[in-house]
Amino acid sequence: MDDRSDGQVDVLVVGCGPVGGVLAALLGAHGIQVTVVDPNHEPYPRPRAAALDAEVMRILGQVPGLADVEGWAVPVRRSRALGPDRRPLFTRDVPNLTVASPQPVLIDQPKLEAAVRAGLAALSTVELRLGRSVLAVEQDDGGVEVLLDDGERVRTRWVVGCDGASSTVRRLLGVAYEGVSFPQPWLVVDASVEASVDGERGQPPTMSFVLDPRRPQVAMSRPAARRWEWMLLPGEDPERMLDEATVRELIRPWVDPDVVRVRRAAVFTFHARAASRWRGGRILLAGDAAHSMPPFVGQGLGSGIRDAASLAWRLAQVSRGLDGDELLDGYERERRPDVHATTIMALRAGRVVQTRSRVGSALLRSVLRTIGAVPGVQAFVSRRAQRAQPARRLPRGATGPHSGAGRLLPDIRVRTGGGAVVRLDDLQGDHWAIIGYGSDPRTHLDAAAREWAEARRAVVLAVAVPGRETHVGPGCALIEDLDGALPAPRRTAVTVVRPDRFLLGTLPAPVTARELARAGGGPLVNKN
Repeated sequence: MDDRSDGQVDVLVVGCGPVGGVLAALLGAHGIQVTVVDPNHEPYPRPRAAALDAEVMRILGQVPGLADVEGWAVPVRRSRALGPDRRPLFTRDVPNLTVASPQPVLIDQPKLEAAVRAGLAALSTVELRLGRSVLAVEQDDGGVEVLLDDGERVRTRWVVGCDGASSTVRRLLGVAYEGVSFPQPWLVVDASVEASVDGERGQPPTMSFVLDPRRPQVAMSRPAARRWEWMLLPGEDPERMLDEATVRELIRPWVDPDVVRVRRAAVFTFHARAASRWRGGRILLAGDAAHSMPPFVGQGLGSGIRDAASLAWRLAQVSRGLDGDELLDGYERERRPDVHATTIMALRAGRVVQTRSRVGSALLRSVLRTIGAVPGVQAFVSRRAQRAQPARRLPRGATGPHSGAGRLLPDIRVRTGGGAVVRLDDLQGDHWAIIGYGSDPRTHLDAAAREWAEARRAVVLAVAVPGRETHVGPGCALIEDLDGALPAPRRTAVTVVRPDRFLLGTLPAPVTARELARAGGGPLVNKN
């Protein structure tokens, strides 16, 4: 463990939005000393991001203070494509999943941010400095000196800029923000609805895409809340579109304007941009400070939270002296290709959602209407969505050579030795994990590899194999895989899982510390 008697904090996070807050919370849970700086005393009061997918919700499940999901999110229960008359063309229902499995949700971002800040306030390892902005940064071999707007200078080992698309940290680094902006602005309206007059009361939370070439639009509904998004047409004045009378007329086909309270009406121009580099020495960028994308696949905020998960365990290990700072180079190497691919997907989805071609829109509506009319198709799609595990994996060039390397460990149901049925994530927590099959995995590690695992406080698990008696030592949990997602390898092996749930790989026995380092797990100790 590093000596902190020099007065430095380990990490200074600039920005306490969802990305900066989640990063600080994950670091704080690792025992890392964190200071968070944000110019705002309170979370931004108006909604912005609207949805998060199941994988991101799985990350948030590790964040202190976010256990009460119902306080800021509701699971999406239905997604659909609608025609210009708002009649359904195709509907996909999302069933309730069991054992508190993470699910895609519609969120109230101000409430999410408030919950994150409350969790941070409860962590002794995290200091919040709200109402403060960064004016300058100066780094040397040992750390970074950060000048705040009140004249105070904070000494820190690492700085992470999570301060949005207009990032001060990125500007101070002199890093370019390259990309394109969409020519079509969109009007976004968020509103609340009194439960007693909510015409959709009792309906499942729903996301709808309206395929109308006259004015493309998107609608989201959840209990007592609505969001509508309309593309502005060429020549329309953004200021006029924000007029109360205009907003009321746009809302009217969906709901009586007199029964809703508009919380926000804003015109946005969407961007597809990325910083030319995400690290400059001891300063890193995450979230919108590193990249921004159009919202058409709902991955903007989610990509930032993935950044936080990828960066947190790396900064924790470097701060604890377990790895040299070259470990941090893997952050951009892994995340940039994923962000690029997601941005391309969003751009393609945007071309579909924003189409004003009458012929193209009619053809798409016809295809969806035909597919939706085939008996059993919509139910089949819903069942497939229920069974699907996250398919995301790390880019091949960023992973080691072993089986499964770079894949995401599924959050399966397991039965513990005491008989309780839990999710695998609940057992792993924010630690590394080593998993054996029919045996205690530590018996297949050499002495140096066992020391490697102990230094990283790895969770030790043994999956029961039918027909084989499993003996485990103290500190190893015997589990039964109830979903059949962790089949035993043909030969004796150990699966090594990073704290962010990506696999280092399934390594054949005997596993050595040298092989762990080759797989990407880092050396036994910091050699710097």
